[in-house]
Amino acid sequence: MRNKRILAISAIAISASVFMAACGFGGADPDESVAVSVTPTPAATETPAPTPTIAPNVQATTYTSADKSVAINLPNATWANKTDETNTLSFESPDEGNILILHGQGEDTMAATVIPSSQDMATSLEQADGDKTEGTDFEIQDYNSKDVNGIGVYTYTTKMLNTEKSNGSLYVLHKVIANDTEYYSIEASVKKEDVLSEVKAAVDSFQILGDSSLKEAAPKQAAAQTKTDNAKASSDANAAAGTDSNAAGADASAAAADSSAADTTGSTDGSSDGSESYDDGSGDSGSTISNSAGFTDEQLSNTDETRTIYRNSDGHPLVITPDGNGSWVDFDGNTYNFTSDEDAYDENGTSYYWHGEGADVYYMPVPQ
Repeated sequence: MRNKRILAISAIAISASVFMAACGFGGADPDESVAVSVTPTPAATETPAPTPTIAPNVQATTYTSADKSVAINLPNATWANKTDETNTLSFESPDEGNILILHGQGEDTMAATVIPSSQDMATSLEQADGDKTEGTDFEIQDYNSKDVNGIGVYTYTTKMLNTEKSNGSLYVLHKVIANDTEYYSIEASVKKEDVLSEVKAAVDSFQILGDSSLKEAAPKQAAAQTKTDNAKASSDANAAAGTDSNAAGADASAAAADSSAADTTGSTDGSSDGSESYDDGSGDSGSTISNSAGFTDEQLSNTDETRTIYRNSDGHPLVITPDGNGSWVDFDGNTYNFTSDEDAYDENGTSYYWHGEGADVYYMPVPQ
């Protein structure tokens, strides 16, 4: 019995040894062992979506409200519409500021609306907004009030001295158009000094398109032009000016030659560049700026064809002509848009004043 038990245990041990050898356990030759490693499949890395870079000065954009009641030329391509609802329109540029346009009408609405009809009233409105103090937190600049056939137009700039009370805005531009029954308010905050003129030009470009008792004070304007349009206008204007200038130069040269032949003293009435000299009878001579564009007498005096405008900052004059697309251009191709019968802005926001004069004023004789 004992022997059978020993045999049984031996059989079990042998079986276990064979099983372990088959499974790779025990004294197998290390050189004959095969190590199997499993390399995990790496997870695919998602390529991040490219962030678009907005070129702010690629184009000027005219935005028309959904109900076609108003429109405005936005400062540049970084500005986007945020709200377009009845009586409320808003735009924002993350780095430059925002514009809010509000509209109201009716006796109840007007009774509850305070119009900044004086600088004192504008100051009071600013003080009431956020408990600000004049001279410490803000100052009112460039306040202006004018009447357009019974419609009040009030504009001013609030310079923020304490930007903590203005959410980081350096300036807030205000324009209110109102009569006894209706108003439009355009308010624009400016976060960067170098875009102030662009935003101001945008505020001034506000136009009323729908039925409104205020439409006369903010009439429809020509659409804002892209840089491509401006370049084309510049090219067309320069080409036309060059052609006319060549013709004018040839005519002037011929006239000078005839005059020299007729006058043995050598005096002339014209010069080869198209300008004319004059004698006022005192013995002192004068001269004109050369009419190098070759304008005719009719064009010089017709304000639908030529205009002399003056830069507000220093009074510098220049001549502009219509480009056929609703805007005006100078001979360098710069574009000018009129925001009223007197005020114009170039594409960089520089302001100019028009006195209702044609190019004849620019080219008139200047005594020396």
